[in-house]
Amino acid sequence: MRKLLRNSALIGLVAVSVTAGIWYNKLVKNPTQEYAYAKGVDAVAYSFPYFLNSMLLSKWSKPPVEGTEFTPSEAVNQYWHLSEMPSAEEYRDGGMPNQDTLYSLAFIHVGEEPIVMSVPPIPDERYYTFEIAGFDSDNFAYIGKRTHGNLGGNYAIVPPGWDGALPADVQKLAEAPTPWIIVFGRTLLDPNKPGDQQKVNALQAQYRITSLPDWGMDNPPLPPHPPLDDLDALLNPYLADGAPQLIRKMALQDPMLYWQVVNWALDGNGVPARDQSRLTDWATLGLGPGQDLSTLGDDTREGLSQAVMQGMRILQSYPDSSLNPARTINGWKYPPMHHGRSGVSGQYLGRAAVQSMMGIISNDPEEAVYMGSRDDQFGERLDGRHQYQLHFAAGQLPPAREFWSLAAYDEDGNGIINPLNRHAVGDRSDHLEYDADGALTIYLGPQPPAGKQNNWLPLAEGKITLVLRMYGPGETVLKQTWNPPQVRRL
Repeated sequence: MRKLLRNSALIGLVAVSVTAGIWYNKLVKNPTQEYAYAKGVDAVAYSFPYFLNSMLLSKWSKPPVEGTEFTPSEAVNQYWHLSEMPSAEEYRDGGMPNQDTLYSLAFIHVGEEPIVMSVPPIPDERYYTFEIAGFDSDNFAYIGKRTHGNLGGNYAIVPPGWDGALPADVQKLAEAPTPWIIVFGRTLLDPNKPGDQQKVNALQAQYRITSLPDWGMDNPPLPPHPPLDDLDALLNPYLADGAPQLIRKMALQDPMLYWQVVNWALDGNGVPARDQSRLTDWATLGLGPGQDLSTLGDDTREGLSQAVMQGMRILQSYPDSSLNPARTINGWKYPPMHHGRSGVSGQYLGRAAVQSMMGIISNDPEEAVYMGSRDDQFGERLDGRHQYQLHFAAGQLPPAREFWSLAAYDEDGNGIINPLNRHAVGDRSDHLEYDADGALTIYLGPQPPAGKQNNWLPLAEGKITLVLRMYGPGETVLKQTWNPPQVRRL
């Protein structure tokens, strides 16, 4: 009996071994490559903001080049100011820029000493905001009308754990979560008011970034920052392209460059304490601070390369996929409640695909809510070949305390090139014609319907994304109970 049992057990082990061998041969072509691929796709979803912001840091740190005055330049530890609103032809770097405010942009390095951001008094209750995010694209602080009023002030961003004394006229704002941080300043421009652009430019000239040791100097030097030579050496061959084109070219031609740039960013910025386990998980793949990709074998490199290409496809398709948890009403998607700080909530895929890839950094809902629409009433993708309309019934205009606007973008997040140079309409568009009861119909397409050019938002052939921005959103927007109208194909 014992012999029979031993034989039966042996037969069972042989059967399991044969079955496992068949399964192995069919499903696992190369375990090292497959492991690197599987882990790599997840690492792309986590690390994409580090890559994008490294690319922009390198690109925006360069001196200005003739013919690219609307692309940020020399924007490290000092502001680059958008002095006038560019046309879609003049700006092709993606990111779905708004048509409502003039930007003041900077990458700031917070080293061993605090950095002081200074804002002058902002007259006439003009809207302004400085959105401040870590290198991982998560916001951590604001300066602006909503948070500080319009009286102006000086605000310090301090290194982690810094407990020194600040001057009496400087207020501590926040600790920097990463040494490199990003600042998007926005100052409202009203094109209908003569001379308003000059007023905004005068305010921009008074926005300051100063290292605390130089505080009080009449003409302080730029705060110091680590050299960018290693990053520039990686990216210079690609920087002539706009950001969306660069990403596509990199993914197809040199996907391992992605990981080189990510490692550069992680060396200088690390990851939050909550995510330290990721670095342990990635160590065998050569990813993380102090890691060396040159030591990897061919199978691991191939898996990581494939992961970049597939990861980019996932991020690009995310907004329309079942992975996106955004609440959809009449074809419009509300951003998640944690939008702007998605990583704090552990929503890394959404952080990469929407917060970072679509917007570089994204406002907290309390500051502004951006709703996107990509489908018509039939559930079909918006395409600039077709004619559409968007009808706001009386009393149903976008609820916003500050302002609202509707803009159209192409697949790369750039504005639509058109002869009117009209890329958005909103509550400050004096050409819009409202119905007698206050209702508003906006027409979208390659040509305006007869007699409706004043209410026309031009489109062009190709996939279109509409973005409805509400600054100072009302309670119904924050609670996601306001129902925007459906974009209807005519």
